[in-house]
Amino acid sequence: MTSIAFVDAIGRQFRRPVLGASEYVELALLTFFFASLALVVRDDSQIRVGLFADLYKPRLAAIERVFTGVVETLVLIGIAYMIFDQAGRLSRFGTVTYFLKIPVAPWVFGAAVMCVIAVWFGILNLTKLKPQPTPRPHALPEGEN
Repeated sequence: MTSIAFVDAIGRQFRRPVLGASEYVELALLTFFFASLALVVRDDSQIRVGLFADLYKPRLAAIERVFTGVVETLVLIGIAYMIFDQAGRLSRFGTVTYFLKIPVAPWVFGAAVMCVIAVWFGILNLTKLKPQPTPRPHALPEGEN
C-alpha cells in the first residue's frame, strides 16, 4: 500500500501516475483495517478510557469490565450487520470501482467476515473475564465508601 502510494506520488511529478493507484490503496486499506480490528479484539488491546478506574473498588471494577466488554461486543455486532447490509446493496447494484472495474461487494463482504471474526473474539474475551481482577495500587480498600 505504501509502495503504491509512493511510486504514484513520484510518478505524478513526471506526469506518469500509477493507473488505479488510489483504488489499490483504498482496497488494501479496507483489508488491513478490518483484519487489524479482529487482531486488536483478539488480543483485547482496545483503548479504554476510565476516568476514575484506579479508584474503583474490586467489585465495581469487575462490573465495569463486564459492562465494557458487553458493550464492545454489541457495537461490533452492529458494525458487522451494517457492513453485511452495505455489501448486499453493493452486490445488488453491481457497483464496481471507477478505474479498475473491480466489483466492490466481495471486498466489503470480506470486511464483514473479518468483523464477524472480531465479534467471535469479543465473545471469547467475555468468557475469559476474571470475576475479581487484581486491585490497582491506588484503589480504595474494600471497607471504605
